[in-house]
Amino acid sequence: MIPLVDVHAHLARPTLQNVVDDIIREAVQNNVKIIVVSVQNDVELKIGLELKSRYSTIIYLSIGQEITDFTLETYIKLTQNIEKLVRDRVVVAIGEVGLDYSKVKDRMLKNICRTIFEKWLELCKKYELPVIVHSHRAYRDVIEILQSFNISKVILHAYSGGIEIAKKAVDLGYYFSIPPSILHSKQKQKLVSNIPLENMLLESDTPELGPEFGSESRPVHVKLVVKKISEIKNVSEDEVSLITTRNFEKLFNIKVL
Repeated sequence: MIPLVDVHAHLARPTLQNVVDDIIREAVQNNVKIIVVSVQNDVELKIGLELKSRYSTIIYLSIGQEITDFTLETYIKLTQNIEKLVRDRVVVAIGEVGLDYSKVKDRMLKNICRTIFEKWLELCKKYELPVIVHSHRAYRDVIEILQSFNISKVILHAYSGGIEIAKKAVDLGYYFSIPPSILHSKQKQKLVSNIPLENMLLESDTPELGPEFGSESRPVHVKLVVKKISEIKNVSEDEVSLITTRNFEKLFNIKVL
């Protein structure tokens, strides 16, 4: 079987720690070989490092900041040891970071969010890391900022925008990580039908965006994403698995196959 990769899961949330070992075990037993765990504050970073120590070949970390966290304090706390974490291949991406105009509507706060987003992108440039981007209702601004930094290793996580901007992102070489909500989301299904497999990755966004509306997700659910993509693209599940895992290898420089 071709190994699968979950590029975005919030397994470091304190509320999941009583079940996280079961979640990871379930994923590995179902051929999910790597999970990139998103951490967004110092508490999650501590938990994420503990998970990495327990599951050294399975868990990797991405570091970012909650969209509605308007402080530079979080950025400073999370990045004080980042050089060593990047060098040791513990942190393999920045994210999730970005903009969300459904949550942040005040002009001044939008400007603060943009400044924080740009601080994280500076790290992407410095360490040549991929960035996992949250862009809800801020798609044009996000792409404009990414272009201004000349960032090429971009993952648009759970993209919920239109096809026109998605095709522009494809032209720029960006990737889209597809969550389990594709099973019920017509928007996600339309997105997958309009972009190449060569621009797709798999994500669970655990515990958000489950396969049923309002349900929780787990890394094992990327198997369902593979099945749905194969139906939409009219290709085999093996082809979807192979291409998405190769995309991960190319983007993250981590050998899986």
